[in-house]
Amino acid sequence: MQSRASPGKETVVRIVVLGATGGTGHRLVDQALHRGHVVVAYVRRPEAVDGRPGLTVVGGELTDAASLTAAVTGADAVLCAIGPTGVKDLFGTDLMRRTLPVLADAMTAAGVRRLVLMSAYGVGDTAASATPLARIAFATAMRSLYRDKQIAESRLAEAGLDVTTVYPTALTNEPPGESADVRDVTSVSRVGGMPKISRAAVATAMLDAAEDPGTIGHRLLVTRAGAVR
Repeated sequence: MQSRASPGKETVVRIVVLGATGGTGHRLVDQALHRGHVVVAYVRRPEAVDGRPGLTVVGGELTDAASLTAAVTGADAVLCAIGPTGVKDLFGTDLMRRTLPVLADAMTAAGVRRLVLMSAYGVGDTAASATPLARIAFATAMRSLYRDKQIAESRLAEAGLDVTTVYPTALTNEPPGESADVRDVTSVSRVGGMPKISRAAVATAMLDAAEDPGTIGHRLLVTRAGAVR
């Protein structure tokens, strides 16, 4: 995996994962536990998460400010991998606009600053490096979903948190071990075609970012190796 040089790792012990029942979220939980972190999975359906040593499962809604504040209290970092759960969520969604302000307020109330947020390649000005065909897809099929993310992320920038935003290309369920490029969005001039990347690789990039204070304030593209210029 290619990434920027960093000044060293940040001490991250306790991690809260939002979206832990999703495709990327459950990989975040698995990898964080494997790295030795203490993990809190904040989920709507606690019964959907298998209990394991080092893992605490907390039930609650993303719009429940009190429950979310309690869940993130004492965390070193929050990793947010929430997203659409079906095709219907691609149209007219306001998921991120409803939930990110509540999360920001909860983190502020709990005194937690570090957030790694999963977005999507093609949101906002990240689409500038895409091919014309990809930009058409972003502006049509993904328009509502990406607009929701863009607005929510713009507002989040005013919350005063230490945020790293991760922009993966199209996601797959390939097993861990895939070679990936992790680049600052501002250093990317072209992304060829419509490349894919495994959720496992994205989870790795998000955990790496949480442990690297040098990524604070950065926006990171994550895609398969060789797709970026």
